[in-house]
Amino acid sequence: MNSSGRSGSVIAAAVIGILASLLAILSAIAAIVGLSIMPPANATAIPPFAKSMVVAMMALFAGLAIFGIFTSVGVLRLKNWARISMLIWGGVMAIFCGLALVFVAFGPLQEPPGPALISLSYVRLLFSVVYGIPFLIGVWWLWLFNQQHVKDQFLAVPAGEGQPPDASLPRCPLPLAILAGFSIFSAGFSLLLPFTNFPVSVILFGFCIQGAIGMALFFLSAGIFLVGAVGMLRLKRWSYPLMLGQYFFWMASGTVTLVSPSYERNMQEMMAQMSLPEGPAGQAAFAQTRVFGILSLISGVLLIWLLLYCHNRFIDACAAKEAQQNNSRP
Repeated sequence: MNSSGRSGSVIAAAVIGILASLLAILSAIAAIVGLSIMPPANATAIPPFAKSMVVAMMALFAGLAIFGIFTSVGVLRLKNWARISMLIWGGVMAIFCGLALVFVAFGPLQEPPGPALISLSYVRLLFSVVYGIPFLIGVWWLWLFNQQHVKDQFLAVPAGEGQPPDASLPRCPLPLAILAGFSIFSAGFSLLLPFTNFPVSVILFGFCIQGAIGMALFFLSAGIFLVGAVGMLRLKRWSYPLMLGQYFFWMASGTVTLVSPSYERNMQEMMAQMSLPEGPAGQAAFAQTRVFGILSLISGVLLIWLLLYCHNRFIDACAAKEAQQNNSRP
């Protein structure tokens, strides 16, 4: 194979990335338009914060999709930053959609009142397809762009006259780069919540903290995650203990909260703030909170293990970057 040219698999990955990004943009626009033209009779059944939160989420989703188009074009041009970006987003897609698939498979779904148009088995099948396709694409991207012959295609492109190739620059280990991308996406969405009228509160070691203090703690945590994730991508040593400490802290808090006798009362207070409709739908949402909590704890354990596993690689990359900076100084 000629490493200086694009292989068919790289072209296919880029084309799929462009098509998926365009579909995401169209879906986001359709969701926003659909909410804006929803009949008042149906709009009253939606919690007050839900409409603005969906609009903010779709706007963020569309923005990420636009970046996905630029990344896919960069892949076609064999830019190494685009390969790294595809690896990060492939990992994010695999994590998000993988967790969604687990919930669809094992999570409780409430039967709607009255005669149902479709059965729950078809609902599970539909969601399995919706989340399964991007999950498989994410796994494929992770596998493809880690292949040595694919790396060679990107590294064969010179960075510029008189400049070393991009591959010589120390980089954050891929698993931690994916984790950082996941954290930036999550924290970025959390910071949009003030514009959605979402009732923000924090449950800390079994105690529900509401009002201004709860909101301050919520945004403080999101801000720390955002700063730590950016620092990790930039190979800052201080970012590692910051991220690890955050995950340990919220892991401990979540565990205490789940086993606390006040768990149901705390959840009921939070659900009441959201003004969810009473009846089967609200009961199903309440029943699913514990499932989400357990899945979050499992994910937390895996993320802490990932941080500990990649510790030496991250420290070595930081040392290499610092040495390179020291050598470049006059």
